[in-house]
Amino acid sequence: MKFISLHHRLGGYTSHHFNEAHGMIAECARRGRKLELFIHRYAPPEIVHALDAKPVFDDPTFRREWSFEERSDRFVAMLHEHVDPSVRADDCVMTTIATQLETHALTRWLTELPRRKKPWVVITFLSDRWNRGTREEYDRQMAELSKVRELLAGLSRNDRHRLLFFAVTEPLAAELSRILGAEVGYASIPLPYSEPLPKQPNERPRIAILGGMRAEKGSYLVPDVIRACSARLDVEFLVQLMNNSLSDEEAARIARVAVEPNVIAISDAVKQEEYIAALSTADLALFPYEVIPYRQRTSGVFAEAVVFGIPVLATAGTWMAQQIEAGHAAGMVFEELTPEAIARTVEQAVAELDALRARAATLVEPWRETISLTAYVGEVERAIAARAAAVRVGGWWRRGRW
Repeated sequence: MKFISLHHRLGGYTSHHFNEAHGMIAECARRGRKLELFIHRYAPPEIVHALDAKPVFDDPTFRREWSFEERSDRFVAMLHEHVDPSVRADDCVMTTIATQLETHALTRWLTELPRRKKPWVVITFLSDRWNRGTREEYDRQMAELSKVRELLAGLSRNDRHRLLFFAVTEPLAAELSRILGAEVGYASIPLPYSEPLPKQPNERPRIAILGGMRAEKGSYLVPDVIRACSARLDVEFLVQLMNNSLSDEEAARIARVAVEPNVIAISDAVKQEEYIAALSTADLALFPYEVIPYRQRTSGVFAEAVVFGIPVLATAGTWMAQQIEAGHAAGMVFEELTPEAIARTVEQAVAELDALRARAATLVEPWRETISLTAYVGEVERAIAARAAAVRVGGWWRRGRW
């Protein structure tokens, strides 16, 4: 079985797309599997070369000027043009950044392939975008998801059997199962991990706020959080000021923290080795994320901080807070998403930093074993093997149903 990984949003070093794709290369090599990577057609040459990838895809997913059907048509056409020549029966075609658009298009594509070329198709959802906005936005996305459900309901037994759905949190898997009328399993966040650099002591505790600036990540609170913390104790902040979706005016307002004497600023997206070096210096990692967008959604930066043995601080009600409260990650939870509540939690965490570090060190390996790219690929392989075994035992092909 060959893996064909669709990373149609991978066009630079933002987000975790490059890191995941690079890790998938190593993971497939370790398992003795061939891998083909399809990425965005405007990816820079250095990324194409580093990944030995095929830069051929556009990303119509969020092009709202086109209807859902037109976006799906465009995606299906790209699949036929670029993936058809490579795919063989029983290969695994996967996307780890699925929305209803990719799901609809990949399902249609599977039904249109000749029987001799039908692969396993693995579709993994990272988040519940439909729950994040207005009622109008919820209704729009529910209408699109209903079209996916209708398509799935009309599949042949063979095509339905070859589609595998996953979500990276159990609540999201349960919600999607209801919405799609199909089984959606839980699978780990598909994130590879690097080793941290040796930790050097800081003159004062360093608190990292890393990742792209977005409203749902509470980026608008960062200046006030820094001021509230500075009024209470002597700490410094490592802040990444890469604008991910804010207005230029809002991003500029937040970026002014770079001139503060207790702020170390990272102004843009960085390569993986630079990111590792930066995160390795942190004593605490702070996640002032909003609850609704992150109740059923993971965070790559959070996962990396846990693997680096860094205590983490998160908003109550988020997936990150659930990991802390369940004892999977060492850290503290702030009950309110306000600068004052966050500053109180930071102050408490600094006072208990030695104990938190000791606890964090014991959780690194359990986290690697259960929440990682390795765990994700293992789950995918087991699920496909189980489906294949069910076919052999059921003998559908002998009864002319295959």
